[in-house]
Amino acid sequence: MNKADRERLARRQRMLAREQGQAPEAGIRGTSGDISLRTPKPVHRGASPPKTPDPQAAQTAARLKSLTPLYKQRQHQRRVFFAVAAAVLALAFVVLTGALSASLAMLGDAVDSAMLYLNRTDGGWPANTGITEPRQIEPLAGGFVELGDEDVLVYSPYGSRILSLQPSYARPVLAVGGTHFVVYNRAGSELTVCSRTRTLYSQTFDEGILLCAMSNNNSLAVVTESGRFAAQVRIFDTSMRQLYSWAMPQTYGTPIALDFSPDSRRFAAGMLSARDGQLNCSVYFMNTDTDGEGPSYTADLGSMLLRLDWQSESRVMAVFDSYVALLDPRTGTETARYSYGGATLQSVALGRRQTALLLNVRGGNSLVTLSETLAPMSEIPARQAFGVSATDTDIYLLCPDAVECYGYDGVQKWVQNDLASRPLAVLNAAQTLVFTGSRVKELNAPA
Repeated sequence: MNKADRERLARRQRMLAREQGQAPEAGIRGTSGDISLRTPKPVHRGASPPKTPDPQAAQTAARLKSLTPLYKQRQHQRRVFFAVAAAVLALAFVVLTGALSASLAMLGDAVDSAMLYLNRTDGGWPANTGITEPRQIEPLAGGFVELGDEDVLVYSPYGSRILSLQPSYARPVLAVGGTHFVVYNRAGSELTVCSRTRTLYSQTFDEGILLCAMSNNNSLAVVTESGRFAAQVRIFDTSMRQLYSWAMPQTYGTPIALDFSPDSRRFAAGMLSARDGQLNCSVYFMNTDTDGEGPSYTADLGSMLLRLDWQSESRVMAVFDSYVALLDPRTGTETARYSYGGATLQSVALGRRQTALLLNVRGGNSLVTLSETLAPMSEIPARQAFGVSATDTDIYLLCPDAVECYGYDGVQKWVQNDLASRPLAVLNAAQTLVFTGSRVKELNAPA
């Protein structure tokens, strides 16, 4: 091989080495270049040659590594901030919508019920209330609340006194809801709202209070005087936040009765006005979800409204001094009626299935029982009875020295005549209770 051939072979070897990415390991003797005569090592195509470490890149990576914990901390702080902001917004929402106050009230009632049950052995019947001449006795969550001239007492279903207060009102009146009650001053502008175990709040209004009512969910309706209108109706939730307001026009007259529907979203207002020289009563059915006025019912001319009892979606009992009527609150129409026929109403016990009336007819009393549609079921002499109370199955006549029990068919079941004194009231609480003087005990059939 001459010199020219050897140089051509050396150039080919160098070109082949450059294409394969590596230099020749050894040159060929006698040539001008380093030409390897060995077989080149296999090389994986696409593999990058090892890179020389870059000091600047290493420094940047170290800085990023040192900043990572700070970055993660800031991310955590941002997540905590947004979580707290969401919680604050949710809390503001429930406060503004009243959901929080309602939830807290329900929680308080549940705690009261649990504590009363756990401490049920602390009391028992009979019990001595100390009020000999009660103004009102009303059932309250299985127990009762009793109003005297100065004291208000609450008893649990197990016979223990759980609350006592002295509101010092000139003309105190009670209104009872599901688990709360209100004592208000009909001769003033003050009221006090209580649960079974504690006083919740007191309120004084700028105008005089005409009447109050409470719903099953413990909403409070306050009817006050008004300079421009006949009266003002305001409804408050359990935290005294106003939910509804209605200004009664002067042409409607004076409000004398109010009762809530079972769902607590509607109410019936009884009004007294003068028409054609005679007193006249009307009943307005209002919905607290709307500002408009609902249907109304106009009573017979000269009839005085005594009581309203909203019992179901389609049933409101209205008791007048000359008749009792069954009204449909959806339309304001009268669907049934029972007239007293010239008799004087002494007492009434309203039920969802039956009704009991104690009427005075020509000097003698008579017990009349009515069906769900106000059809007469029985009529029996009641002699000297002065009051009537009832449950779904039994009627109790209050007599001067005894309590007589009847069925709605007019058949006498038993007589309890070993009472300590004149019976004042019979109450349908968790047990049937009879009040005599300052003493209250269970009322049962004699052995």
